[in-house]
Amino acid sequence: MLRLPDGWWHEGWSALPDGGLVLLGSFPDGNGYTRALAWASPHELTLQPVPHVDAGAFAAHEPFLLGIPSGGCVIVTDPLTAWAHQAPGSAPREIRLDGGAVFTTVEPSPRLHGGCAVTTDAGASPAWAVVLSHGVLSQERRHAADLTIDLEAGTGSWSGPIRTLRPDDYPRDPFGDDDFGEVGEPAVSLTATLRHGGALLVISEGSDLGSMNRYGSDFATVAALGADDAVTDRVWERSGWKREPGKHGVHGRFTSDGRHVLLTPAFRTGEWKGRQRVLRLDDRSLLTPALPKGWTKARLLDGHGPTWWLDREGELMAVADPELHAG
Repeated sequence: MLRLPDGWWHEGWSALPDGGLVLLGSFPDGNGYTRALAWASPHELTLQPVPHVDAGAFAAHEPFLLGIPSGGCVIVTDPLTAWAHQAPGSAPREIRLDGGAVFTTVEPSPRLHGGCAVTTDAGASPAWAVVLSHGVLSQERRHAADLTIDLEAGTGSWSGPIRTLRPDDYPRDPFGDDDFGEVGEPAVSLTATLRHGGALLVISEGSDLGSMNRYGSDFATVAALGADDAVTDRVWERSGWKREPGKHGVHGRFTSDGRHVLLTPAFRTGEWKGRQRVLRLDDRSLLTPALPKGWTKARLLDGHGPTWWLDREGELMAVADPELHAG
């Protein structure tokens, strides 16, 4: 059994093309916290502290992990700096990032604070749409910025404009009241992105992430974007939750191979009763995973090809081709 350190806090993760999994996280060490990469294969877990990635609290930016389609990962620590890690125990390679001025084109300047970005571009210079939070409301992930990294040269560059989803494209219903009045500027969340086959897909988890745990969300959408970041295709969507009994909300992320979306309910209300669903992108089938005995309460973290990874309160397990049932 693979066990993460006690008190481990997930900060990011990515399934790898060789069947492994890399996680970025922090855990208490008696003198504060240690930030580390955890490299998991089906039979071994290797912990690699990353002292070059600051573990300070209340930082302007939080480290953002990007899985590299050809293997390994990149940790983006701020708009000017990233670190490439090729394999367990390999020395980190610093990558200087240009184009950070694009962050100043939005007021207040967005920050790196959570979210998930996936690309299937396996070339020497993969590109991601990196998720960014509101500059003050760090729980509100609302933006994305394009980042290209030349893995051979060890350089990278941001490019604009900063992406912000168009509120009118989404079924906003923040109060479940036809007569609600706007509070502040209309906005919707942008929590995950996928670059795949020349297309950009995004996930929005509703109008207000900051209050989801207290009040629930109004909608969840997986969409393809076109010019001006307008929705060109609603791949999957649920809405109207504020008009239904109980609290509702779904957290979504794209799998690292770009083939599926993991949909994790935030609550045990509604038809899913808290159980995950898997959206298969090629035919848009909504599937229910059948988890192994003893792991039925675990959650799917990610998948790449035939290998999927489960997390059960800090225990990790790789599963080959888990059963996915319709419905």
